[in-house]
Amino acid sequence: MKNKKRIGKKAFVSMRAMFLIFNLVVAVVAFSYMIGVVSGTDPIPTTTATTIPRGISSEPEGEEFTTGGDPTNLDDDTSPDHSLDDKDPEEDEGGGLGGGEDVPGGPDTTPGGGTGSLGWKAMIMKGGIGASIFGTIGALAGGDNGALYGSIAGGIGGAVAGIVETMSGSETAGIFVGLTVATIIFLMTYSKKSQQIVEFYCLPWQAPIGGENCQVCNEFEHCSEYMCKSLGQACDIIDAGTPEQKCIWLNPHDVNSPLISLVEVSKEHVFKPDNNIRPPATGVVINKKNGECIRAFFPLEFTIITNEPSQCKIDYNLIAGTKENPRAGFDNMEFYLGGDGLYKYNHTEKLSLPGPDAINSAAPELKNDGDYTLFIRCQDANGNFNQDAYSVSFCVEKGPDTTPPLIVNTNIQSGNPVQFNQTNLDLEVYVNEPAKCKWSGEDRDYDAMESEMSCSVNVWEMNNENVYTCKVKLTGIKDREENKYYFKCKDQPWAEEGDRNENKQSYVYSVIGTQPLNILEIGPDATIKGATDSIPVYLRINTDNGYKDGEALCYYYNDEDNEEPVREEDYVLFHETKSNEHTQRQDLVAGDYVYYFKCLDLGGNAVYDSTSFKVETDRTSPLIVRVYREDGLKIITNEKAECSYSNQDCNFEIESGIEMRSDDKEVHTGEWVLNRNYYIRCKDEYDNQVNPNVCSIIVRPSLSIIEENIDEDEWDFSF
Repeated sequence: MKNKKRIGKKAFVSMRAMFLIFNLVVAVVAFSYMIGVVSGTDPIPTTTATTIPRGISSEPEGEEFTTGGDPTNLDDDTSPDHSLDDKDPEEDEGGGLGGGEDVPGGPDTTPGGGTGSLGWKAMIMKGGIGASIFGTIGALAGGDNGALYGSIAGGIGGAVAGIVETMSGSETAGIFVGLTVATIIFLMTYSKKSQQIVEFYCLPWQAPIGGENCQVCNEFEHCSEYMCKSLGQACDIIDAGTPEQKCIWLNPHDVNSPLISLVEVSKEHVFKPDNNIRPPATGVVINKKNGECIRAFFPLEFTIITNEPSQCKIDYNLIAGTKENPRAGFDNMEFYLGGDGLYKYNHTEKLSLPGPDAINSAAPELKNDGDYTLFIRCQDANGNFNQDAYSVSFCVEKGPDTTPPLIVNTNIQSGNPVQFNQTNLDLEVYVNEPAKCKWSGEDRDYDAMESEMSCSVNVWEMNNENVYTCKVKLTGIKDREENKYYFKCKDQPWAEEGDRNENKQSYVYSVIGTQPLNILEIGPDATIKGATDSIPVYLRINTDNGYKDGEALCYYYNDEDNEEPVREEDYVLFHETKSNEHTQRQDLVAGDYVYYFKCLDLGGNAVYDSTSFKVETDRTSPLIVRVYREDGLKIITNEKAECSYSNQDCNFEIESGIEMRSDDKEVHTGEWVLNRNYYIRCKDEYDNQVNPNVCSIIVRPSLSIIEENIDEDEWDFSF
């Protein structure tokens, strides 16, 4: 197969070369022809004819006169001495020199007379010449279909040249206009693509080094710590919290650079001072514990510390400062250590370097032997940095890669749910080295897996986590069950098939199918009363089904017009949620309310609902609407209340009085003793009650006999 591809490529190159040669030959011949036409005599002279009214002679005396045609090719019966008056009248009106069809210079070839057969021939001829010339230019210039669009531009320009030449009679003008049109069209249609890798880094903003501007903060009425430190890395607040609080430049005379020490490296690896560096304290060498080189594509991690908060950079090249720019040694280093530019004590770097075989396969011009040295410099808040770079050296395995690729992570964790009725999932799979990956719904060998992933297969396509991305769309997800998928990869896409390593054990990934999410209960849905201007109202929702029996996040929305939300982001998250019971307190004034709810589970299942309720403010104490005897003294209140009494006076607290029994909080019962005063006080469930030393009612039972109803006892109450 590889030989066939090579043969096909060679044939394509040969055909392209032959096409260029052919176009060049045609273009040279055409260009030579046009140059000859412009600078010499026309091969077929263009003639004109003039029609002169009969009886009028325009022949100057003593001179020869001809009115058309080639003066060297006259008819036998025509001589230079002939005048128009000697012609046959029929000859004048028919095909003579008066402009008949057979005379050269008639309607088809007269300048300004249109595009006859000769005009079409000129358009075709010059269109072909233009297509050849500009097709060659386009092919030589390259670009996207350069030869095709060059030929089109040249053909149109040549056709325009033919039209202009026919209309104006000037071949020079035609060539000029045609070249202009062809050039404009070619420039408008020509495009050439180039590929360049660009890396973007989003880093936090950092205040300028030093502290020259610290005093500016003190010019404001209130100089906060944030304002102070934003003016310079070395700015800080003194006498905080006092009237003398100031922003100053700490340690302005500090000229010492940070001290760097490597303190930690990945497991199964060790580091020791680099004796090739003088002094050895400025560099280390990292190896495996057995002294061997680091495995290719291993995520090597190491940590350095500094003796003061520092910003550190790292580079593969040792960059030196110059006399013109002493800071170039730090400023021109390419990467921030750990991927951020923060000033801190600890900095951790994570690497995943390919082996020399991988680098040389991807870029043969790189002569890489597997030995690496990284150079580190750190600067403090005053801009002091170590001129002698701290070095970290190590080697990467030089032998052939014999280990299969490793799937280290996915952008969506395995075991996560998906929305009900969702049948596919877009997923990113992260591999520790460039590889080709496949997936299947069954655990199969790599070659037997039917679905391929789209993977980053170039060494330089590593992401910021030092891994390579494979993109895949998983299909066939079933609801209400766990769906398992199996991934396998084969490394070194650039290598011969026999040199590649593939996974023998599958990476198992699962997706949980779900069911619709439901709201079982929602509230409040009735009138809420209170005794204050602002009344606490508790929104509540119970959810079920979906994922994990209704475990979800719930949101609410309400505006002054009780309208539905326009945007999803208008909903506000419940304070107590992330379960199947959700509550939210709202302090509301009296009025009518409509609240809208949205609940969303981890799988993306959403359910919407609403509730309406009324809020009323009750600021009045309960009233006693009836008093009578029935198995004792009974009173009825106009609302739910608590009542008690005293036989002394009204100056008592309801809680300290004699309690009146009640089952429904509206009918209250007490003892019955004739001719005894009952001083009764009541309060409702909102603690509304009469003023101190005031009774809700005073009752004094007495007995009277009414003669008309002698058989009935009638009781008289004194209030």
